[in-house]
Formats: sequence, C-alpha cells, structure tokens
Amino acid sequence: MNCNIFEELLSAYQDNTLDPDQRKEFTAHMDTCPACNEVIEEVDHIKAILPELNEDVPFFLKNRLYLIGEAEEEKTPIRNYAFLKWVAAGIGTIVLFLNLFYFTNIFPAANKTLHTAVAGVENFVVQAEAFIGRIKESNNLFIFKKTEVITKANKKKRDAKAKKKTVRGFKYG
Repeated sequence: MNCNIFEELLSAYQDNTLDPDQRKEFTAHMDTCPACNEVIEEVDHIKAILPELNEDVPFFLKNRLYLIGEAEEEKTPIRNYAFLKWVAAGIGTIVLFLNLFYFTNIFPAANKTLHTAVAGVENFVVQAEAFIGRIKESNNLFIFKKTEVITKANKKKRDAKAKKKTVRGFKYG
C-alpha cells in the first residue's frame, strides 16, 4: 500500500468500515510509514478535542445547512429561461432596426413612415397631457362636482343657512 491509497482509506478506517483484509494492510502501512502514522495521530487528536468545542451555531446558519439538499432539488432548469433570452434578442433587434430607419436615410420610405408615426405619438402625448392639465386646474368640471339630490328637507336646510349668513341685508361668508 502507498501513501495515496492510505489517505483515500483514512476516512473508512476512522469510521470502522474497512473490510478485515484492507484493515490489516492499512495498519501494516501505518506502522511502517512515519508520515502516515503522523497523519493518524493528528486525526485522532482532532477527534479528541472536537467535543470540547461548544460554540453555538446561529439558528439561521443551522437552517441553511439543513436545507441544502432541499434547495438543490428545487432549482429550475436553465432551459426554461432560454425562451426569455430569445425574446430579449428579438426586442433588441427590432429596436436596432427602428433606430437604423429613424436616424438614417437608407430607406427613405421607411424613414418617412417612421417619422410620421413618431410625430403622431408625440402629438397624442402632448394633447393628452394638456387635457389632464386642464382637468387638474378646473374644479368646476361636471366630472368632479358633487351632486346632491334636492329634497324639501335639503332645500329648507340650505335656505336656513343662507338666512344665517345674512345680517342686516348684507351677505357674508
């Protein structure tokens, strides 16, 4: 037995899982090789002092270690995302060609059509923005008015309020 095979069988020797023939050969090599004997002494020393280490492992780290096997099983294959790469490549190609037609005059008809379409979109955005601005500025639009049903009771209340606001013929408030 050589030292490389000895190192490969070291874990099985520590776990007592070597068959009797391998165990005899392993111990014979350990007795004759000082380097391998030193390795065994170091491993035995580590095994002896290991129980003395009572360092607490944080809860989140324990959970991560326990869930390593489950996390590997839940991974989705990469081929599911290949479709998205093709979609992104297609969108990029379309944007590239639109820029080519918009900023160059290689195909004049396409350039003119694209400029007309962009101008139409710009015009629509400007008109929509102006309409929204007018709505925000005006509080008297029918859309925003609170409507109330005028009943006899509501009419009496409104008239009573109007009388209270009038003092000596002058309206205030």
